Amino acid sequence: MAFSTSVGIVCFLFSVVLPFIGAQLLQYPSVLPESCASSSLSYFSTANQQCVSCWPGAEPTADFLFCQCLAGYQRSVPSVQPFNCTQCASLQTTLDGRDCTTCSASAAEGSCTCPTAQEAVVDRYSNGTVLPTSECQTCATGSGPTGTTGGCASCDTCGCAIVSDDVCLPSTPALPAAIDATAQPSVFIQQKVRAAFVGCFLDSNTGGHSNITACQALANMCVMETYRIPVVAGDTACSLYGQTLSSTGIINGNIAWTANRPWLYYDDYNRLSQPGTFTSSTVASEVLTETEITTAFNIKGGTSVLDIVVFSYDENGNFLGRQAATTGVLQLCPDRPSVKSAAFTFGTTYSRSCSLSLTDLSNSALYPQRFYELNLEFTDASGVLQLYPIPVLITNYRSPDNNQPVNEAAANTRWVLVRRFYLIDNLSGITTALGDSPTTVTYATTMTLNIELQPSSSGLIYPPYLSVTYATDDVPVAGAADVQITTDFQVTYSSNMASQEQGIMISLIVFGVLAGVYALFETSTWRRRMGLQYIDLSSLGMFLYFSMCNLANAFFVVMVGYASVTLLFYKGQSLVTTTLPEGTVLQNFQIFIIVAFVFKAVEILGMIFIQATVDIFLVDWERPKVKDSEGKVSIWRTYFIANEWNEIQTCRKVSFFLQLMAVLLFLEVVGFKDLALENTSTSVGGTTTTSSDAYVPPSNSVLRFALSSLIFLVVDVVQVIYVVAIHERFISDRIREFIDLCSVSNVSVFILSHTNYGYYIHGRSVYGKADTDMMDMNKMLQKEADNLTAARGLEAGRDEQTFQVAIPLSFRMQYDKIYNVLEAAKHQPTARGVNVSDAKMTESVQAYRKMKEFMTAFLDHSVHGLDYFVKDKMLLEKLFDVEMQDPTNSGAFFYNDTSNSFTNVLFYGREFALLTFDILLFGIIDLGTQDFVLATILTYIIGKFLAIVRQSIGRHNLAKKTLVDKRFLI
Repeated sequence: MAFSTSVGIVCFLFSVVLPFIGAQLLQYPSVLPESCASSSLSYFSTANQQCVSCWPGAEPTADFLFCQCLAGYQRSVPSVQPFNCTQCASLQTTLDGRDCTTCSASAAEGSCTCPTAQEAVVDRYSNGTVLPTSECQTCATGSGPTGTTGGCASCDTCGCAIVSDDVCLPSTPALPAAIDATAQPSVFIQQKVRAAFVGCFLDSNTGGHSNITACQALANMCVMETYRIPVVAGDTACSLYGQTLSSTGIINGNIAWTANRPWLYYDDYNRLSQPGTFTSSTVASEVLTETEITTAFNIKGGTSVLDIVVFSYDENGNFLGRQAATTGVLQLCPDRPSVKSAAFTFGTTYSRSCSLSLTDLSNSALYPQRFYELNLEFTDASGVLQLYPIPVLITNYRSPDNNQPVNEAAANTRWVLVRRFYLIDNLSGITTALGDSPTTVTYATTMTLNIELQPSSSGLIYPPYLSVTYATDDVPVAGAADVQITTDFQVTYSSNMASQEQGIMISLIVFGVLAGVYALFETSTWRRRMGLQYIDLSSLGMFLYFSMCNLANAFFVVMVGYASVTLLFYKGQSLVTTTLPEGTVLQNFQIFIIVAFVFKAVEILGMIFIQATVDIFLVDWERPKVKDSEGKVSIWRTYFIANEWNEIQTCRKVSFFLQLMAVLLFLEVVGFKDLALENTSTSVGGTTTTSSDAYVPPSNSVLRFALSSLIFLVVDVVQVIYVVAIHERFISDRIREFIDLCSVSNVSVFILSHTNYGYYIHGRSVYGKADTDMMDMNKMLQKEADNLTAARGLEAGRDEQTFQVAIPLSFRMQYDKIYNVLEAAKHQPTARGVNVSDAKMTESVQAYRKMKEFMTAFLDHSVHGLDYFVKDKMLLEKLFDVEMQDPTNSGAFFYNDTSNSFTNVLFYGREFALLTFDILLFGIIDLGTQDFVLATILTYIIGKFLAIVRQSIGRHNLAKKTLVDKRFLI
């Protein structure tokens, strides 16, 4: 009755106070066991993690982990801590220290001794009563002194469970709870849990006493059961642990930490153990957002290492000491010490995985059973070393009320945080007898140390927490093939990404709206150039196409900008204020990069189709020679111009090959790829070499995209500057040379990219002829160089040779009428007996001559009712590439175009679209492969393939529209 009453009081008090744990300070002073030597008669309490004074008549042991009675002081029964020490009048005690006595022989350290090693001190009768005077008795052969129990013994087996603290229990005690062997088959827990419970339980009404080591052993058994709390009390070690919780005091002001008890749960144990009451909790969210850690981490100097202190215990509850996590104690994977310690360099994302033998894990000699508690050591504002307990999130934990894996939820509203964990459990899997091999082994398959930055303070962090996922596998039987298991250890950093996510979404919305508005404007311009009066399906299709093109550019700008800012701030910070994107931000980044690439690919394919289907006609101005009675003109100049146009169709402003090689050079050879590693180091080159013993963190996809994009852009800008400022001025300008070639060849180029819009290159020779010999040609060129000829421009006295053309419907109708005859001639059946090729060729040539006559007459202002006017575009028209004024039925507009806009139907004029496509293609490949070399190779192959496709289709279209045989287009 007294036992149940005490449990009820404990549960009531815990249910009242523990919900407010989040408001308590969790930190406590950092104390070493040996530091207790400075305090008189103090020992280090492994449960309280601080120096505690021994009770009267007691002194600390040599390791300062326990107290023992002074010499000549008797110890109260039972022999558990804390116990009373009473001075004996004779200053001599029995061997077990529980009673006073006098010695017939000599005495040492307050106890009786015998003169020879074969003699044993006898200080009790056979019924346990103390002798008035202790005697020495000679032991028979095969027996010897028993030590603290007195007398001689032949090492018989004791019939009761004995723990290290000398607590002896009957084999079937009447305890308040019992472990069900069917629910818990572990032999270790079955044999040890009762003794640990009795040694730990404290009840003033029953005269029980608390043994800290027994409490630690009981806590370890609860951890081995994955903190399983039953609905019906009494069938797990955790249930017995909960019954030992005392309301007599708390440690370091932390109401979750009961005096002289190991701290296991952050939450209210009573609330966790009640069915139907565990629905939500604020404990985890409050603990994980505490601001007690006052150390500001500075990665450029100062505090740059996570000082994590690990407390270790063996399975029997013995405290093994404390050690730094940098020693690798938390990592199962064998690795170099420099690699293991890198996990705790602040700001470095760490990830190591390996395969281990399950048979080896089952061997307790190779992997002894150990239990751990983590603490972050830091210096508070007053300069005192403090320890902050790092909570543990075991994802395998299941709630007692509905057996649900509450710790697997993304939200922490139902998380149950704990303190203690293990790496390997090869003890609870023993189901036959202690000392046998386990049938199963439980191991930490995934361990992740999560660190989150405080949003409002530079360099400050919230309390870290360790996430552990366990797996249990059957140990292979003797002779069976071994099983390899995988385990990994990670350290991740995070911060509140809400502001970043909001900023990205706002930017995307703003740019997306602008892209849509501009798409409407482009569609309107396209319809005007196509001569459409009404909105039809083609208009809607082009609006969708322009929207995709603009959205691709919008997403590209936002994502490159965000990635570049992330690279700059993450690598440039001193006090840590930002972390790398994660969660939905990283996912959205990758999604928008993929969408941008898809839209950009549609733009490129549409561009190729538009460029390869333009209407083009070569106007030969050459007149027949007077002596030529047939009026023939050489076709070779036209073939020559057509061939040159075919060559420049896929000519780009920059070198595609050089672009990729330069990017690869900077990333791989110079080593800029090191800036994409998930650490705060800004060193370049040598970091990722395999010969280095240093840990190489994984690369971040956002940083890799930022680096590749920025290097792409910088290399492209440098190339463009070089091409425009140097190469095209002093070495070679293929576009300008083509225009000059047209003038020298006396051939103009008329291009219609839309129904009523296109471009014109005026190639009429200022010499009046071009079909001449070398001597005459050189003389004419010299006259032009000496300014002895007229200007090359379309208008007299002007040099403008390139124009944007807006033609009226009447011009297009006449053009189509002639061209339709040309098309009909190709497909018209021929009469029997007539050579098919000759007949079709004759009709095609006639149609060609008619088209030539029409074009030359139009350009000479000789077509009745159809003329053109040369003018300059207004500033807004140039800026938005639009024509404010529609051409009249009787007049076309030729806009002076010094920027050579006709290159829009060539790769040369779409350099930005091609560049962004290359960047996105390179980024997408690297996103999937994490390999810059492979991304370079594939980008080059795909780029060349598109150029070949464009060249092939464009060559076919050029031959079809100009009547130049494809065999001359080389």
